[in-house]
Amino acid sequence: MNPEPQEVPSQPEFEWVDPGVPVTRADICQVLSSREETMLLFGTRQAPFTEGERRARLDRRIVLSPALAKQLAATLKSFVRTLETPLDSENATPAGNIRSAPSDEDAPLAARPLLDLVRGLDVGFGFEKSLKMSAGSLLADRMILGVRSKRTDAQSLLRICRQIGMPPAHLALFEESLPEANTVGFGFEGSPRGGIFKVYLEFWERLRQRVQTGAQPELLFLGFKWDARDSAMSAIARYTCYPLLSVNGILRRLDALYEGRSDSPSLQATREIIGLASRRIGDDSFVYVEAAEEGNPRKSFDVNFYKAGLRVTQLQPVLSALWRRYSIPGEPSQAITAQAGDCPFGHLSGGLGRDGQDFLTVYYELEGL
Repeated sequence: MNPEPQEVPSQPEFEWVDPGVPVTRADICQVLSSREETMLLFGTRQAPFTEGERRARLDRRIVLSPALAKQLAATLKSFVRTLETPLDSENATPAGNIRSAPSDEDAPLAARPLLDLVRGLDVGFGFEKSLKMSAGSLLADRMILGVRSKRTDAQSLLRICRQIGMPPAHLALFEESLPEANTVGFGFEGSPRGGIFKVYLEFWERLRQRVQTGAQPELLFLGFKWDARDSAMSAIARYTCYPLLSVNGILRRLDALYEGRSDSPSLQATREIIGLASRRIGDDSFVYVEAAEEGNPRKSFDVNFYKAGLRVTQLQPVLSALWRRYSIPGEPSQAITAQAGDCPFGHLSGGLGRDGQDFLTVYYELEGL
């Protein structure tokens, strides 16, 4: 799931101070760009405006940093997509907001009842899928549906948890923790043994407040996981965010997490992807999280890369090399493209799984939250 500052940007959450700034109503726009800056030129047509002579008066020149230009592009794309979707379609909520409408085929067969339950909330939801790679194995029947907790009532969220068989002890902790959560993620991971249900609570606002008083580690996600066939086989995962780390700080945390296993396939791939993403965002960094589960040896990380604006296809060289190191059957580029296509790359998790095996999971977005 994508923390709020990493989402496709929307209207800024502050009040504009307007000392009488004049309105520029343009009918001509041009974009000029270099590696250092992007320039937006707005103007109005000037006569004559014929095939042989094209003239425009420049009314406003706006210069943007690369990061702000990417933010503007993502915002405009989001707004245009909303405008192009009919408000009277079946995807319109009572408030007039367009909500995500992934198809049934996007969800694993065993998870389609869960997709129907989340659709039944009648609120917008995000849709992420993922590819989990480990020695000799590729798991692709994986999804997370993200819902803003304040957009629906607690009883409806609890009802979904009960309907997918959340164990009673997990349900009690979920209900106790829900009031502080900003987002609820409903997930499913298919496996040869049947599958695993997952529910996540995200505490982004609590983390934001904590950061204002100092960059101390703070719980960002609380995860509830259980076997779809036997809910007694369950685990609770805690995901601790280490805020405001530089890229080098993240790399140092990863080295410590892997405890000297510098030849780990997932560590090498992660280092390459961090390098690729960091070259796109300059001096900025990423949200870094470490995860642990009660009662098993899992020790893993998660890095959110949404702000880098990468596509899964841009990771192909790294993932193909990892595929071969893991000795996964099949041709990597064809398999990865068939699963993820050219979807936006969201985040990356890896480390040691609950079975003690090295793994790397690539999350990609079908619908933004």
